[in-house]
Amino acid sequence: MITTKRLIIRPYKIEDSNSFLESLTENREHLYDYFANMIKVNGDLELTKKYLGQKEIDWQENRGFACGIFTKEDHQLIGHISVREIDWRVPKGELAYFIFKKYNGNNYAAEALTAFKNWCFAEKKFNRLFMKIAVENIASIKVAERSGFIYEGLLKKDYRKKEQDLIDMKIYGYTEELKLVRTNSQNEDFSSLIVKLDANLASRNGDMQEYFNQFNKVDSIKHVIIAYVNGIAVGCGAIKQFDDKSVEVKRMFVSEEFRGRGISRKILSELENWAKELGYKSTVLETSNVQIEAVGLYTNSDYAITENYGQYAGIGSSICFKKSL
Repeated sequence: MITTKRLIIRPYKIEDSNSFLESLTENREHLYDYFANMIKVNGDLELTKKYLGQKEIDWQENRGFACGIFTKEDHQLIGHISVREIDWRVPKGELAYFIFKKYNGNNYAAEALTAFKNWCFAEKKFNRLFMKIAVENIASIKVAERSGFIYEGLLKKDYRKKEQDLIDMKIYGYTEELKLVRTNSQNEDFSSLIVKLDANLASRNGDMQEYFNQFNKVDSIKHVIIAYVNGIAVGCGAIKQFDDKSVEVKRMFVSEEFRGRGISRKILSELENWAKELGYKSTVLETSNVQIEAVGLYTNSDYAITENYGQYAGIGSSICFKKSL
């Protein structure tokens, strides 16, 4: 299940059959141009149960991932989104969506598309998603562009609407390019990420975060890594001198919507490489026992638990690590 500020995006259940069929029927004319086959195979309740049952099977067998889009407030079905025609050798897939007519104009489409796209990359490890959009469908083109999709080309006479002549389709694609940039703590993107990091830590550590904050000053850190995905700052990390032979890893963070892509591991590796270039022989760091993902990252990156050092000595929630470079 995927959640956003206003939406829940989840796989269909057989119990959704009534509301799904009712909404399709009400929106037949609205959807027929581009979802004619879906309309045809959902002619009655039994056919809809069969249709949604097949979607469950497709999900289980990794052939396709179809979801209903629901409002978080009252759980109303407002649309559909899916990735299909999956080629796991890349992997890549074609993304399609719609919002039922009475819910248009609320920016639900961009919110759902962005969240579902991020889920595909983080959870299913897609390397490419693409969409085919009619040249006349200006609203969908704007949604695609707001969600990070890039125009890639024109498909001449690629689709037939109802009994009309063939129409041209634009193809929009989304891939992710990760760039790691070396900078310092004066970088504005780093400052913005730190605000998110501190809010996240406060929600996890509670009152103890006030104690930790005094050791997380970043005013004069000279060695900072920022991770950019398609030009957007999504993660960071830093190192500062601990003693003559080692540095301390600080301020590791990846924005929630970009987690699961291995970005934190790449930031950590780049920090280690930078430390070696500077002549250091080891790294140390501290994390909290409530940061399960961080503990897993460091354990899987060959860090060994060591005795709590300095200000973390005697702090039961702190776990300290060390690694030879």
